[in-house]
Amino acid sequence: MNTIIGAIFPVSMEHSNRIFKQSEVAFVKYSKFRKLERNLKIIFYVSKEKILSGEGTIEKIETLDPEIAWVRFGNKIFLNRDEFNHYAEKSPIRGAKRKMSKITVYLLKNLKKYSGRKKFTNGITPAGRYVSKNEYTAILHL
Repeated sequence: MNTIIGAIFPVSMEHSNRIFKQSEVAFVKYSKFRKLERNLKIIFYVSKEKILSGEGTIEKIETLDPEIAWVRFGNKIFLNRDEFNHYAEKSPIRGAKRKMSKITVYLLKNLKKYSGRKKFTNGITPAGRYVSKNEYTAILHL
């Protein structure tokens, strides 16, 4: 059986750069990834470049009202306040009002920016996807 060790989520290069300037970051997402838990990995995929930029280890997961998430984690969230508000209100895919009312906050530690360009040609949806142990091992050898 191939164990889930985390997930890959798409981000812009600007957001990737912000994430790896901090020692601890709060990554926010509306997608529900029920298999993610403490000590699993989140890997960041820069969509336009088709590269993996780095990873972090999940310290804590909370599902909250967006305003509460901002109050609790605003200084650690990788988005600025305007970007966060826009993300909280509208779907980046359809531009329509969000149906989900709660946002998931992944507090990450042990952030590690990958050296070099880890080209990744496997598709990543805007929602992200799980990563298996075998796939993670392959990623580390890119």
